[in-house]
Amino acid sequence: MPDRRDPDRLERDINEILSNIEQFPDATQRKHRARHRIVEEITGRISAQQQALMRMLSGISLSQMMLASFLLILGSMFFREIVRISWPWVMYAGIFLFLTSFTLMVFGGSRVQRRGGQPKYWRGRQMPPGYGAPTLSQRLRQFWNRRKPR
Repeated sequence: MPDRRDPDRLERDINEILSNIEQFPDATQRKHRARHRIVEEITGRISAQQQALMRMLSGISLSQMMLASFLLILGSMFFREIVRISWPWVMYAGIFLFLTSFTLMVFGGSRVQRRGGQPKYWRGRQMPPGYGAPTLSQRLRQFWNRRKPR
């Protein structure tokens, strides 16, 4: 919508654009822009691949990670005669994955649920806060907090 107070505004904008068209970038500026475009394209591809990987990994639960760690540990023990060089490393990876998933199960958890921010629903009805027995991770956390010196 044109401005009623300044009828020549459109003409001034056109003249400004036309005057800037004549200022082409020199060779070094063009090379810099081309390099910048290539770097942006590469980083965009890397970012898209990282986002796809994170979407794929977000579908894996902690219990699936723990099951995979058990399979790695057991597989490294059963197949140590077949692959003599790599079996200790596979077992170490399984132990590390198990410890990581166990730690996340016990001490991880959603921070929103810890503060009691999200209400629980069952059959369409809101459950009262603290309803039900505490989970294993909650009991371990309570035990740990009781043992800490104040």
